[in-house]
Amino acid sequence: MNKIKLLIIPSLLAVLLSGCSGKKSDKYHVDFFDNYLREEFTLSNGTVVKGNNVIFKTVDVEKDSLLEKPSEEPQRLRYEFQGWYKEKTCEKAWDFASERVTSNLRLYAKWGISHKDDTEEPPYTPPSTVLDDSAPNDYIIDSIMNFKLAGNTIGLPNSGLLKLEASKDDVLPLMEYRVKQGKTITATYAANSITVTCNGNVTNISVINKAAQYVVGNSTYDTKATNYENNAAEEGSYHVMLAGSSSIEFWDTSKQDLDPIVSYNHGIGGTTIEMWTSKLNQRLVYPYKPKMVVYYVGINNVINSKESASAINNKIDAFFEETHASLPNTQVQYVLMNQLPGYANYKTTINTVNEHIKQYQANNASWLTLINPGEALLKENGEPDAGYFRTDGLHLSYYGYVIWGGIIRDSIIEGLEKMK
Repeated sequence: MNKIKLLIIPSLLAVLLSGCSGKKSDKYHVDFFDNYLREEFTLSNGTVVKGNNVIFKTVDVEKDSLLEKPSEEPQRLRYEFQGWYKEKTCEKAWDFASERVTSNLRLYAKWGISHKDDTEEPPYTPPSTVLDDSAPNDYIIDSIMNFKLAGNTIGLPNSGLLKLEASKDDVLPLMEYRVKQGKTITATYAANSITVTCNGNVTNISVINKAAQYVVGNSTYDTKATNYENNAAEEGSYHVMLAGSSSIEFWDTSKQDLDPIVSYNHGIGGTTIEMWTSKLNQRLVYPYKPKMVVYYVGINNVINSKESASAINNKIDAFFEETHASLPNTQVQYVLMNQLPGYANYKTTINTVNEHIKQYQANNASWLTLINPGEALLKENGEPDAGYFRTDGLHLSYYGYVIWGGIIRDSIIEGLEKMK
């Protein structure tokens, strides 16, 4: 068999090879990310879902060329856009004037809290301290840090003792008292005794350490409660308190999100209704004399304790009654429980309890307000949107808090306005 030799000119060979391999692209792909939520989530049932609001804009850019800054900026409720950055942690800004695109690129939006709505915390006037002149005594002390006196004795948790010590030269702001007009009253604290002086007459109130009575018995919960007590010992009264389980605790931007409203977050993940009724309210809410308290509690009775709706309803009723009895001048806002993408089998229980609470509120509208931000976390079909939750299908994601926390903030502001 004769062999045939094939002669190919080198330049022609180059053309043929380039045609076979394909021409290399002269453009790069640039994604601008909103930077709320980027991860994929795997639910407990194995379903993989993507978070919402991920890519703001996508462009193709010529190799080694400058990148044009998007003419429109991304928008985010109560945040202001602060530029495009090279990392999701927003450490190095992209320089549109000088940096050139040399590869496929991802840029991330940086956000800062915005107060363009000019919100101001409404003024709050504590209940009147004026005592009727016909009263037999010059003054009456109704309670101290929302704890009732037993004769001339009061028992306090550790938080109460710490606040007394921090305010020992002037205890009056910690008291709920009434005094006749024209009478001068002072109160100081030392050596486990409150000394009240009114127009020269002195009364001593014995202070008993009741800290052991309010120990939850779970080392994690008690350690967190103790840290809150220590950190808030010198804080003032009549602010907004956030309390409840993990959805409150994990809202780690709550102070900034609610600013300029002064608020304190005393949430503890895993806690149940009864823990707040008999232990944690006394330690983490009552001593701080809040003008408003916002609770999210009950979900652990559903998920962890697996209690029936009727059992939870009884506990929530007792919780509301105890809270209002101890905080008669405080507005209470309760956040209805969220539907959860990872716990669909508890949907009926959650709905039943939420409906019961709505009925309870209908009979106690003057001091109790309900907030239902969980509705904004649902899809059009009424099912919870996993993009607003963490991978466990239980706790809110960062972007979930933007929605959930924003609705709570609106309710707080509206409630404070009504208290003026």
